Amino acid sequence: MGDEDQQWVKYKDDYHEGVWAKDVLEIPFLEGFFKSFAEEKLKQGKPWKALDVGCGMGKYTTRLLRAGASYVLAIDVAAEMVAGAKKETEQFLLAHRSGGPAGIGEAEFHVCSAAHLTSIPRIEETTFDLAICIYLFCNLVSKEDVKQALGEISKLLRPGASLIVYELHFVEYLTGTAHERGDVEYVPKADGTGYKYFEDEGKPRTLRIRMKSGRQIEIVNRFYTLSFWVTALSEAGFQITQFHEPHTSLTDVPSDAPSFMRHYAERPTAMCWVCTKVSQ
Repeated sequence: MGDEDQQWVKYKDDYHEGVWAKDVLEIPFLEGFFKSFAEEKLKQGKPWKALDVGCGMGKYTTRLLRAGASYVLAIDVAAEMVAGAKKETEQFLLAHRSGGPAGIGEAEFHVCSAAHLTSIPRIEETTFDLAICIYLFCNLVSKEDVKQALGEISKLLRPGASLIVYELHFVEYLTGTAHERGDVEYVPKADGTGYKYFEDEGKPRTLRIRMKSGRQIEIVNRFYTLSFWVTALSEAGFQITQFHEPHTSLTDVPSDAPSFMRHYAERPTAMCWVCTKVSQ
């Protein structure tokens, strides 16, 4: 595990607590997708299995189970994150099963890089119905790693299965600066020049995130161009069915949110690819 793979380990508790932007934008958006997906599977009368690739501390592992997944395989490259996700999920399952059977599924956890998913013992290819990758690819260090990870995910999904990729918006990456008032602030280049769309694709950039605890953490990530995403997803066997730019309006900002949340209203801070695995 490289230095950038380990960067979230020291912040695992902060990561679990989260940031305000997740509460008012990311989580509601993704929960809406999970609900719609589950309703469609219910109409078909079929149980469904999900992959949570880059599961972190299990924030979405439990939400997939709550939505109705019969089985979730959660993977992260950091052992500390996997341990945290397992603990969070065990507590969730205990709470939901304490009153008797509640139709909640099972979860399994593995320490593994996204680029080597098929190396997990006893894993079966073409058996999963949904894969989610939430801020996964911005943490991978090269285009080759992104393509390899997409290829591994594709192998595990059934034909017709869904993939959801939720990433930082490239506009935020290119324009965000440490001088703006927000809970995500990018450190500018040392020479003072701005970041450029094609020139800085795949290059590391440091960002500071103000967590809900008030603590500021600092990590490194990357962005990839739209043309790269379209090509990489297609080469991995996916058809892009939807592209979203989730955003909030001023009326969406809760009254108890910190003032800097208004900074993000109507701002493209995230982008979400929804794809279908094409039969091969």
